[in-house]
Amino acid sequence: MAAWRDLALRAPILKQWHEHRQREFAVGDIVLEAPRPPVSKSVRKSLRRNAYEPAEAYLVRRLVRPGDTVLDLGSGLGLTCIAAAKASSGGRVVGYEADPAIAPLAEKNARRNGVQVEIRNRAVARDKGVCEFHVRRSFTASSVLPSKRSKPILIEADAFRDVVDEIQPQVIACDVEGIEKDVFSSTNLSSVQRLVVEVHPEAIGLVGVLKCVQDLADAGLSLVPPLCVGQVLVFDRDGSSSTIEPFRSHRPVAGNPSANGRADVA
Repeated sequence: MAAWRDLALRAPILKQWHEHRQREFAVGDIVLEAPRPPVSKSVRKSLRRNAYEPAEAYLVRRLVRPGDTVLDLGSGLGLTCIAAAKASSGGRVVGYEADPAIAPLAEKNARRNGVQVEIRNRAVARDKGVCEFHVRRSFTASSVLPSKRSKPILIEADAFRDVVDEIQPQVIACDVEGIEKDVFSSTNLSSVQRLVVEVHPEAIGLVGVLKCVQDLADAGLSLVPPLCVGQVLVFDRDGSSSTIEPFRSHRPVAGNPSANGRADVA
């Protein structure tokens, strides 16, 4: 039967039908449910190609240590939250996902992978209150910043400084589509030992990226250049992260890291 199935899927129309119906995708030892809708065709395609947040998942898995408390901003389907929960071995993991259609998937995926993660369906902003969230066809491009071909909705937002004061994370993973330049300078980051952030120069410009780096430096978090991958930047407080092997795109990204820093395939 399997042989007939593999043969049938060589026909383009049957292959397209199969890909449309596929709901679950394996990313190393993590399984993500990503049905269409609400997940866009482009995100599902990146999942099939193992190209969905590969650097972030790799880095979080290695920056988080057992017992760490982790704050994940822009959790999406829950990949980085789940990777953090596996690495923290029982530490607290809190994820923020603003899109009301995607946040339930992050919760479901955490349960599917047997980890404890708290997902909050709220935005994170400079100030607490109600804000406009601009939903795009691909949730990865949705943001509190306006953009073309987006649909604005009103959602509750927590102030970043209040969230950090409450959770006191040792590690922060941040992919918030452009507000990174506004939130670090007004926040007490003394609990944070390691941080990974995807910057968005297309939204905040080079000056905004430089401000983000300077704000983190002022908070005692130094850039770790060997671990930076494109727009994904890594910072730490004591330099210990420099011993981590840099991400290489040909590696599995979510498997359990072995002693030499490489990823084991589950």
